[in-house]
Amino acid sequence: MKFTKTVDCGNSPKRELLKNLSRLFATYDIESAMAFMAEDIQWTLVGERSLKGKEQFAAALQKHSDTKVRELILHNIITHGKEGAVYGEMIMENGEHYAFSDIYTFKSAKGDKVKSIVSFVQLKYS
Repeated sequence: MKFTKTVDCGNSPKRELLKNLSRLFATYDIESAMAFMAEDIQWTLVGERSLKGKEQFAAALQKHSDTKVRELILHNIITHGKEGAVYGEMIMENGEHYAFSDIYTFKSAKGDKVKSIVSFVQLKYS
């Protein structure tokens, strides 16, 4: 998978974590990603559904793991306090092109466990 980031994550541990989580999700490295999720993680896929708990979260990622990402492009990563956001694009092996924005809430300002994610995903073209 090709990875492009147009934003420098610099000296921010939470930005670096969100960059790495985006890569883990895009490569379906579910086991590694789960290490950063709270047990009661809540994932809201806007316009689709909400999932609660690591088991449901991992199952949802696994369900899509046959759709390979050819390129992940991160345009912006913003963090402040217990919150963060990632804006980017994914170009799939099948030619589909998605724009996404993920809004994260951490369990604490330390930012080592993700409490919730709200994902906005839009098909740009295929």
